[in-house]
Amino acid sequence: MNFKEDNKMNFKKGDRVSIPTKGGEIVYGVVVRGGSKKVTVTIDGNEQQASGSPACFQHSDHPLPKDKPNSMDKWGVTSYKEIEGHGDTATFHAKLTLDGKIVGNAMNDGWGGCNCYHFKDSEIEKQFYSDCKAWCTQFGYADMLEPDSTWVDWYVTDRPYGVTAETVIQNFKKEIDILLKK
Repeated sequence: MNFKEDNKMNFKKGDRVSIPTKGGEIVYGVVVRGGSKKVTVTIDGNEQQASGSPACFQHSDHPLPKDKPNSMDKWGVTSYKEIEGHGDTATFHAKLTLDGKIVGNAMNDGWGGCNCYHFKDSEIEKQFYSDCKAWCTQFGYADMLEPDSTWVDWYVTDRPYGVTAETVIQNFKKEIDILLKK
């Protein structure tokens, strides 16, 4: 399929695309709003978006950036639904998976405080918290407050757009370091 034929296709949410820049470089991203007239893409790294005609984009099989293997690779979040809430905290319900099987629920009621988790058994719950702590430690922040909430947030909001866990944890650590120096 050539470039012109490819751009006659609709792009849908979640499609991987490549975008040629004016300097001749190719950047990659994920479609966040598809269509046949206008497409919006989040560039890998989740710091910029690009919008335009489908002719500006080409379907791509270029993989998302990935972290080194880590303790949380076997965990996942499914059925994530944000619900209208109040305040600054995301109000959500989701299911947690281990090796593809649902093992618990995660939620936040939006009134402040930590995420709440309900697991099918206490051994799986202990493993989740232990794996979250190991995940933060591996990527450079052993003393992370609420590593479980950080992981869920990263998994849902940044991971789909090519932001590695290592980047999120290192940026968070830098922000904390700046605050502590004040």
